[in-house]
Amino acid sequence: MKISAYLQKYDQTKLFDVTYYLDPERWKLCHEATAQFLNEEGWSDYIKYLDENGNLSMDVRNITKEHGGIYIFFIQGDTLPFCEKYLAYIGRAQSTENQSVGKRLCEYLRESQKESSRPLIPRLFRYWKDKLYVKYYQSDDNNFIINGESALIKSILPPFNDDMPESIVLKEPQKAF
Repeated sequence: MKISAYLQKYDQTKLFDVTYYLDPERWKLCHEATAQFLNEEGWSDYIKYLDENGNLSMDVRNITKEHGGIYIFFIQGDTLPFCEKYLAYIGRAQSTENQSVGKRLCEYLRESQKESSRPLIPRLFRYWKDKLYVKYYQSDDNNFIINGESALIKSILPPFNDDMPESIVLKEPQKAF
């Protein structure tokens, strides 16, 4: 049986449909700007976002409240958990008195529970909250954080990011008519 026939028969699976753009040309264009992130050494370990009761995990609660950085949400599948990780969202938290990686990551659970101007975040949590993990790259250089997040979004086009940062659009939008 073809997969497409299966998906039409079991429509609930379509609720979990996510589009990824795996574009090697885009990766090449962004390679210089994202090269600093290639070394996994600068990234945290994978951290489970929620505990078994649906609350923020202690590991997320303990993420630094002193530093900014870039963070990534992943969905981890159960079939091959050692390699079944789907990058879902890239975000940033600048290093200021009021903002840090730890503070920003803690805000997502509240954001996911209300309708907001960012409908993809509640969807991410509605369907995959028990499967969400985060990694973060700590930095106090706000220009690095802003430019790094932009470069990563431009390169990867994560499915749960709503907007392409304007400073990094490769092509001008084309009129449909």
